[in-house]
Amino acid sequence: ADQFVQPLPGTDVALMLAMIHVLFRDDLVDRAWVDAHTVGFDALAAHVADWTPARAGTICGLDAGVIEQLAREFGTVRPVAIRTLIGAEHHEHGAMLYRTMAVLPALVGAWRDRGGGLSRSVGTYQDDVSDTATLDRPDLLAGRSVRTINMSRLGEALTDPSLDPPVAALVVWNSNPLVIVPAAELVRRGLARDDLFTLVHEQFLTDTARYADIVLPATTQLEASDAVAAWGHLWLGWNEAAIDPLGEAVSNSELFRRLAGAMGFTEPALLADDETLLREAMGERVDLAALRTVGYWRVPYPEDGRPFGDGRFPTASGKVELVSETLAAMGQPALPTYVAPRENIHGDAELAARYPLQLLTPKHHTRFLNSSYSALPKHGPFEGGPFVELAAADAAARALSEGDCARVFNDRASLELPVRISERVRPGVVVVPFGWWGSQHPDGKTANALTNDTLTDWGGGVAYSDTLVEVEPAVLH
Repeated sequence: ADQFVQPLPGTDVALMLAMIHVLFRDDLVDRAWVDAHTVGFDALAAHVADWTPARAGTICGLDAGVIEQLAREFGTVRPVAIRTLIGAEHHEHGAMLYRTMAVLPALVGAWRDRGGGLSRSVGTYQDDVSDTATLDRPDLLAGRSVRTINMSRLGEALTDPSLDPPVAALVVWNSNPLVIVPAAELVRRGLARDDLFTLVHEQFLTDTARYADIVLPATTQLEASDAVAAWGHLWLGWNEAAIDPLGEAVSNSELFRRLAGAMGFTEPALLADDETLLREAMGERVDLAALRTVGYWRVPYPEDGRPFGDGRFPTASGKVELVSETLAAMGQPALPTYVAPRENIHGDAELAARYPLQLLTPKHHTRFLNSSYSALPKHGPFEGGPFVELAAADAAARALSEGDCARVFNDRASLELPVRISERVRPGVVVVPFGWWGSQHPDGKTANALTNDTLTDWGGGVAYSDTLVEVEPAVLH
């Protein structure tokens, strides 16, 4: 990168509102494109009139000149794009972050340019190659009332005495919730219930599997044929099984077929084999036999590389809604709005006084994928083990030096970890990498024991990165 701008976690919306202020103030808005393809221009201009770089800088912990420069470059460079990955939404107001972010490329007409616009992720282009309803089968739920529980609040769901009816059975596949779900010690309490039946379909004895009543063996990628969605590129792939399933291992879909049969379900979709399901999902879009023979197939992404080059957007108005009546009807602000998260140094003052450091739990490791691979002997040991990373000023203020054992804690949990002092982390922020299992932590608790399980403003995400902690020297036992 040419420049690294590092706002305090949870303050991105304030930064973007100041950038929008500069775009209006310095006449860097593409009025022709905006007039043709957006609604709410005047209301937005009035809304950001007092969002000066100086105001935002105080909130974000940035120099106002940095915000000025960033906004001017955004308004003058062509093409210009904003690229994120999953993670930016891991805040209490994570949906508002993306809602605000979507305004920036619209104001400068970035969608007209090849390579311009906004990309939340690298995408799977799933809708271009398959009919997801054929796999999800919402039609089988017609007329049935089904309770939905957000996995991000799994700990609450498993321990809430007022939940009626309580969760009595848990089936886990493709996941290790005791490591990946926030407020993980609450999840542990739930998994430890004597009256909870837990089934885990797995390849390894994960932290979660250790709490299971039954662990069933799952196949690996080597043992199952499947179509592989295009993620990060434009090609649908085919994964041909290299060997037959070992022992009693079965794929997820085969487990579901066997469960459906054992439970007396007769709907053909629940009993169809994988090839039938794939053929029905892809229909005439993809020649499954050719995909299997050749091994790959290019998804139909726009040839000119401009997904919204025609200026039409999937909103009620067909335009970019700088003012959104749809959001207003949901009870959300119609305009981009900054609100400090509760668990933030600008949020609950009493909480911030006790826990003045913002915790981030990134996927720091090069040999892990989320919580996968960390238990393997050629992966985990090479990463050296979990740690807490601090800026030098924050470490010195707490009488901590490189290699010391520190206690990282809040009202949810306490972890003991070795200290790393780094220039990567700005003052006021600490890092505990996510992905290690409990057996690799000195006290058996993982990074997500500390994290916040508050749900986002809308969309069902969760505020991992709005987590406050304090760090102090650990008491040696």
